[in-house]
Amino acid sequence: MRVEWVIVLALAATYGAPAEESEPRFPQVVGYGGVVDTPAAAEPPRRGAKIIFDITTEAPAGEVNPGLVSVARYLNLNAAAGLTPADVKLALVLHGPATRAALGDAGYAKHTQTAKNPSLELIHKLKACGVEVFVCGQSLARNKFDQAEVAGDVAIAVSAMTVNANRQQDGFSYLSIH
Repeated sequence: MRVEWVIVLALAATYGAPAEESEPRFPQVVGYGGVVDTPAAAEPPRRGAKIIFDITTEAPAGEVNPGLVSVARYLNLNAAAGLTPADVKLALVLHGPATRAALGDAGYAKHTQTAKNPSLELIHKLKACGVEVFVCGQSLARNKFDQAEVAGDVAIAVSAMTVNANRQQDGFSYLSIH
């Protein structure tokens, strides 16, 4: 067989083959927001970042809020780059359709007929990493959620707008999570 045909056959055998993907890792927030290694990627996480995550993403009843998973992913990206939670300042505010994720189990069950709020475990893990967690008081009222139904790990803010404005005045970058 000629050398040209060997090369063509070798190329044909590998063309379209899926790139080898690494399994997601959870170096900081176990079970949430897995990350893959990207050793040659540009713009790695930096020490000193200050971010306010504005979360409006709704999750179907019984599922973890995907906006909270995004915050866990950011912490995992930092850990994969050798940073600790203390190397960054993070805050998040839940509002609009995401408000329900802030409810304690009893309130969540009352409004969804689902026994437990699946987002609470992740909220607890984020708080353990130093993330400030807020819910919009105006969204609570609009959604007819009583303030007493909010989980103990979640602070009730006057509004999401005030949290976002205050944190940006404090030098936080704003990330909208829809």
